[in-house]
Amino acid sequence: MIAVDIGNTNIHFARIKNDKIIKSSFISTSKINKDNLKEVLRPYRKDKILVCSVVPAVTKLFKELKKTYAEKIYIVGQDLIVPIKSQYDKNNIGMDRLVCAFASKTINSAARLVIDFGTAITFDFISAEGEYQGGFILPGIGSTLRVLSSCALLPKKISFKKSRKKIEGEKKIQIPKDTKSSIKQGIEDGFSAMVNSLVKKYSQDLNFGAEDKIFTTGGDFYVIKHYLTFKYIFDSSLVMKGLIFLNKKCL
Repeated sequence: MIAVDIGNTNIHFARIKNDKIIKSSFISTSKINKDNLKEVLRPYRKDKILVCSVVPAVTKLFKELKKTYAEKIYIVGQDLIVPIKSQYDKNNIGMDRLVCAFASKTINSAARLVIDFGTAITFDFISAEGEYQGGFILPGIGSTLRVLSSCALLPKKISFKKSRKKIEGEKKIQIPKDTKSSIKQGIEDGFSAMVNSLVKKYSQDLNFGAEDKIFTTGGDFYVIKHYLTFKYIFDSSLVMKGLIFLNKKCL
């Protein structure tokens, strides 16, 4: 089976065997077209292909390929319905959010919240009964950096190697003295403070118990992971695992 996760920034192709990812490749979403999509999928003509997409233009490319692959391409939300009850407007729900909720609940029945650090940061809530309740969308870390970097007087590229825990004896407050450091610390402190406070607020409002679980995922999670103050289960392949579960349950 081939699992395809189409995001606003990148497309992740994964070869699945025995419910495990054995090979992955990525292509920029902005660079995909009919020809290079055919080239990527050429070695997998005999495989079943499951697609989770939040980009209608790319979804359309896969729909066109279905004429060649016939029933072997399954698009989540069209050919496959995620088996989770949802309170969200069905015409507006991003399939990746629904798939992540389904995956987290399948992995751990106590899952109540999924935070995805992608192009946008999404908070998605699951009831104790396993129903998708909806959530909210915030600007992503990478998206924010791109906006800041577009300003003429600001650095064009800022990289984050890895967020780190504070060293014992290190000053608790460090005020940056240059623009690059100002942006870097603004991102780390600002986003972690926002996420921590939102988790605290909604955990209290929704009466999360000690047994309830919070899942995190997404490529930008590493930027602030050591600044988070709540317990979480990190899974970088939550969408892919959701597609694996869908294949087993629905096909």
